[in-house]
Amino acid sequence: MNTLQQQWEFHFAVWQWLLAPVVVLFLYLLLRGLFNIRLHWQHLDFSSTSNQHYYHSRFSTIKQLVESRIIKNMSYAKWLNTVLAWFCISLFFVSMAQPEWIRKQLREPEKYRDIVFVVDASVSMIQRDYLLEGERIDRMTLLKGLLSRFIDQVKGDNVSIVVYADSVYTLVPLTRDHDLAKTMLSRIKVGIAGRTSSLGNALTQAVHEASQSSNRQRVLILLTDATRLTGNISSRVAMELARQAGLHIYTIAIGARSEAASEKKASGLIYDPADTEKLKKIAGHTGGKFYWAGDTNALTHAIRDIEQAERSQDKPQTLYVRQPLYQWPLLMALLLLCSLQVLAMRKKAQI
Repeated sequence: MNTLQQQWEFHFAVWQWLLAPVVVLFLYLLLRGLFNIRLHWQHLDFSSTSNQHYYHSRFSTIKQLVESRIIKNMSYAKWLNTVLAWFCISLFFVSMAQPEWIRKQLREPEKYRDIVFVVDASVSMIQRDYLLEGERIDRMTLLKGLLSRFIDQVKGDNVSIVVYADSVYTLVPLTRDHDLAKTMLSRIKVGIAGRTSSLGNALTQAVHEASQSSNRQRVLILLTDATRLTGNISSRVAMELARQAGLHIYTIAIGARSEAASEKKASGLIYDPADTEKLKKIAGHTGGKFYWAGDTNALTHAIRDIEQAERSQDKPQTLYVRQPLYQWPLLMALLLLCSLQVLAMRKKAQI
């Protein structure tokens, strides 16, 4: 996932603790008013408790000045200690409020998909009705080249290859190892699973294969000429199963549309053009699209359309990264408390 945006915000996880110092101060003032609590300062007593005599004419004046200076200093010290004590208490409550930095990241949603390729390997795929640089190539060669290009375009997605003819085989289960998928693709040969085409059975197997994952984006891509259909499950039943499972089937017709493209020289097969109408019905019924592999441009268009249409449309995801800051006010409160205790101990030692 790619990060689209980052934002830093300051936040108190338990902001209610910030009200505690105010509440404590209010209760203190309330109790002080109700019980008439007052702070009493202990003054130095210079009065005579014995038969002492003052010999200096201005001793009484000096005595008053010293007493006033001491009382003033003591009042200032008491006031400063009170302020620092309340500040220390406030820092403890700030720490309990758990201040923190929150980094808000907006990220793109996951776009990984499960793509199941359903490959027709029946004998009709040996027919050569394509021209490549002036030379005829068979349908299977074109199909394998198209599928190889498709796998190169879907990096990060899970891919699976289901091969069918008379029988149906899962050649490659869902995997992100695209090199493995392309290696297994190169080993597909016409007739590897029989001669005729069990299209309904193949689609049913592909629906089962795609249903093995919980990913929301699942796609079936059918590459076939849709001729010589056999099997004990009709294509109508199979495409209904796919529709109920929420799977879109994209059909790509392999082969020419008419007999005009058939190879003139004699071969052991009756030429069968691709049944494009059947493939259009399958795609339309399941919400997919139909494409005809008529030339390179058509194949490129099909790959681009499927790549864009089946990407996730989810909104960007929000990720919160929290960095706690409670330790700093707590450390300041502890240092201040220790300083107050040291000053109190020094003052007591001087008395």
